[in-house]
Amino acid sequence: MRNLFAVLFLSVLYGCGAGSIYNASYYSETEIGDNVFRVTFQGGRAPMTGDLCLLRCAEVTLSAGKKYFEVVDSESGNSFNSFPSSYPFNRGQINDDPFVNDIAFVTKTIRVMDKEPATGFGYEANLIKISISKKYEINK
Repeated sequence: MRNLFAVLFLSVLYGCGAGSIYNASYYSETEIGDNVFRVTFQGGRAPMTGDLCLLRCAEVTLSAGKKYFEVVDSESGNSFNSFPSSYPFNRGQINDDPFVNDIAFVTKTIRVMDKEPATGFGYEANLIKISISKKYEINK
């Protein structure tokens, strides 16, 4: 019985890695100009959230048929997601939802290009993709 519990516990921990949250429900991107995209990753914890946003930036770059991307703006923070509750002692309180989940996010505005950027925060998309995928064991 103890071995079964240990296997189940390790399975749950393994399922909580970066690979389990790196999917389309955690990231989004919008083309906001010619070769300019706004990419957001929401979930995980720092610094993983920033790394996974960079990974998505690399994928967007490669999908656009470009080799490099330059980060022209970046922001990070937390958003809050409330969960409804039937907790019996919250009458009269302004916040009906005492259970709140703090969700980290990183948003980067990138310019994709064929040539390596001369200034700023420039990256080679394929190297970023390989490096971060390896670091977090993401097979995509």
